Amino acid sequence: MKKLSCFIVFSLSLSIAGAQEKKDVPVQLDTVLVRGFESNATLLKVPASISLISGSDLHKVSTSSLLPSFNGLAGVRMEERSPGSYRLSVRGSLLRSPFGVRNIKVYLDDFIFTDAGGNTYLNLLDVNSLEKAELVKGPSGSIYGAGTGGSLLLSSSSMEHHAGIDTSTLRLRLSGGRFGTFQESVQYRLNKKKYLIQINQGHVESDGFRDQSSMRKDNLQFSLKLKGSEKIRTDFFMLLSDLSYQTPGGLNANQLVANPRQSRPATVVFPSAVEQHAGIFNKTVLFGVSNHISISSAWSTVTSISSSLVEYKNPFITNYEKRGEANIGLRAKLMYQPKGLLGLQWVSGVELQHGAYKIDSSGNNKGIPDGNRVRDQLTSNQQFVFSQLSIHPFKYISVQSGISINRFNYSIERTFGLPLSARTPVEFNPHFLPRLALLIAPIEGVSIYGQLSRGYSSPTIAEVRPSAGGVYAGLQAEHGWNREVGVKLSALRGRLYSSSVYFDFSIQDAIVRQTNSSGAEYFSNAGAVRQKGFEQEIAWVIINKQASSNLNYLKIESALTVNNFRFESYTLNLDNFAGKKLTGVPDITLSTSAEIHFLHHFFSNINFIQVGKIPLNDANTVFAKEYGLWQVRYGWRGKLAGRAMEFYALVDNLTNVKYSLGNDLNAFGGRYYNPSPSRNLLIGCKVDIK
Repeated sequence: MKKLSCFIVFSLSLSIAGAQEKKDVPVQLDTVLVRGFESNATLLKVPASISLISGSDLHKVSTSSLLPSFNGLAGVRMEERSPGSYRLSVRGSLLRSPFGVRNIKVYLDDFIFTDAGGNTYLNLLDVNSLEKAELVKGPSGSIYGAGTGGSLLLSSSSMEHHAGIDTSTLRLRLSGGRFGTFQESVQYRLNKKKYLIQINQGHVESDGFRDQSSMRKDNLQFSLKLKGSEKIRTDFFMLLSDLSYQTPGGLNANQLVANPRQSRPATVVFPSAVEQHAGIFNKTVLFGVSNHISISSAWSTVTSISSSLVEYKNPFITNYEKRGEANIGLRAKLMYQPKGLLGLQWVSGVELQHGAYKIDSSGNNKGIPDGNRVRDQLTSNQQFVFSQLSIHPFKYISVQSGISINRFNYSIERTFGLPLSARTPVEFNPHFLPRLALLIAPIEGVSIYGQLSRGYSSPTIAEVRPSAGGVYAGLQAEHGWNREVGVKLSALRGRLYSSSVYFDFSIQDAIVRQTNSSGAEYFSNAGAVRQKGFEQEIAWVIINKQASSNLNYLKIESALTVNNFRFESYTLNLDNFAGKKLTGVPDITLSTSAEIHFLHHFFSNINFIQVGKIPLNDANTVFAKEYGLWQVRYGWRGKLAGRAMEFYALVDNLTNVKYSLGNDLNAFGGRYYNPSPSRNLLIGCKVDIK
């Protein structure tokens, strides 16, 4: 904390030094429109807890990873146990995510990115293909369907069509650094009167900090916008991704001290991660089409259809899993928004998803299936209808109310291996997910809101049928009520924005991850969980003086998260964990960053995050130590030979802290720890060729 205090004092001294300049360019932090809950309004006017990551924020520290930008948000924790292995937690939702993203609904533009089985391969995306991210925290099922963690709304980069303007741009990014890290991307954009084409190609590779932790990812993303008329627009989207990364496995405390760079060693019973070629191999094709129609000045519709095909392989220490996945989804909404009339907006729609999964599990013989396999075929279906009404009866009052009706069912059949079983259908009762939110703006620049919402999340296919081959059809859906109040503030002519929220979320039948003696995972319902928390985000543009010859721009941001998450009733075998802290969630996290532009062409981004102790098992007998992590980026941007260019150097983990950004929870044998890289240097450039 002393380091953080020094950093804040230094930042404030910079603001005083720059205060001598007379001319100041206006900055409006509160004018960016967000689309969460179909609001199309500024953050100040939306009665919900929404965090926004702009395109510049996505890229200001790393051009190959989403982690730094997401970990700068209150209530959010993104982890990466090894390169390419993302996990995302919003208000404790990490409890049931050994990898990937579960319990958070993700959309890319108008398309459903989360599959019908409830899993999201967020690590398939190239950060350079994204323009904006909005994170809706807490239950948002009244309009986005099942999920108690929240919803993530992603926007692909630079897809705004400027009719009547013929332009083309070609952008190249390159970077490289320690541990064999190399990243390259090319972005081409062609804007014509009637259409817009954008192609993004990306490649990332790394040898990793630990043994058995190399990664390679290749992406090709294609987007097309067609403007048929003033009232009709059609969008096409396709993503091809080939991702492979090795999984080194967890270490116990003694192994961590002896050699943090080693992968999971062999034991008397089990071979090592290296011997078993442990890793993940994922090839995915995602494509979609959406149609926007303005029926009249008040009525409009958006309909999108998306589909994906996934080939997935996972050699593990004790087993080898293969999956073939096919998903299709439809989302359609009808919007009525007349001019005037109390600011009325009515949105109703439907979302349908169907998934078919063929899953083989066998033993693993040094990276090759041993032939002792079982095969299961599963199908899953998610459907919900939703309706939301927003009104502004007075200038200083906004009311949002919504409800959805959700259904989820799946079936499972063992077609090969014992015990053979006929197709067994499992259907959950329909769930009604209401939401009521009220916002009051007593004075200009201040808004106070409160909301009551119900969350619901059914088990994912990967939880019902985990990789080791067992079937857990008895898992129940988790559900509960969330209550929260918040205050938002905009001041200093829009240069200061602050958001504070307190929430209290009670969850019944919470799903938690366990591991058996071989390290294979399974899931169980934990009874009741009570999640109370406070979140605050502040952004302050202290200096914005482009005419200055010294300091041109200084922006300070901070995010504070204070959690009191507890098991209320949870008994496993003969152990009672009531009153224990929620596994995997730190009590406190504080992130602070500074963005500085000076001498017109030079810039610096400084990030610091302090993470408190993290309980690693349900009994709270083992904790990960608190740590503070520094990231510093310095660079130059301007024009050379008429082309816009940027050069930078990034130092990650500046003070060489020993920490783990992704622990294995409830790990058998004490193998909790996945050590993160030591100090890392990365250099890179960005060039606009035309």
